[in-house]
Amino acid sequence: MKLIYSIIFVSFTSLLFSQKFNSENYYENYGKKEKLQGKRLATAWLNEIDAAQILSEEMKNAGFEWVREFRIIKVNENEHILAICYSEKSKVGFVYEPTHGAFPKKQNRELKSLLKRNSGNDYSEKIVDLNGNSQFIKIKDMPDNIFIIKEDIYWFQFTDNKDDDKYLVTKNDMLEIFREDIRKVIAKFKK
Repeated sequence: MKLIYSIIFVSFTSLLFSQKFNSENYYENYGKKEKLQGKRLATAWLNEIDAAQILSEEMKNAGFEWVREFRIIKVNENEHILAICYSEKSKVGFVYEPTHGAFPKKQNRELKSLLKRNSGNDYSEKIVDLNGNSQFIKIKDMPDNIFIIKEDIYWFQFTDNKDDDKYLVTKNDMLEIFREDIRKVIAKFKK
């Protein structure tokens, strides 16, 4: 009987003291080092492969059809974008902005894209042909059916000590925040 009470107590205590991060509160935990035992705190960001897989899964779960990863989409005669996930049937999808600042900033969640802030364009891509000639595609305003995934706002931290994970925004926490955000965006898309 004592064993059962001990298990219940430990479970309750760990739930009580474990942190639940979401898109509203995770920035509050950035860089907190007070309780960490690891020697070095590192920050990393969402990558295109993880983003594409999650987007594809979430779009399919929401009922979208003909969902594909990494499609070149023709915007007009001279402009193409690389969508990391796109529903050909619904004509909606996502592009990935592969840039981030040195330190995560919560206000960047409100921006459409960092590129827009820095250059005035929502999207840019360099296209190189087999002869080595290059052309830059710059799109001032992304079409309404394409949403920009900002790498910058999906970050996580880690140390060399796994025990520190209980105090940090982990990769799993970040991926769950990403899913939470994506579900909100997908809910606005028409199937």
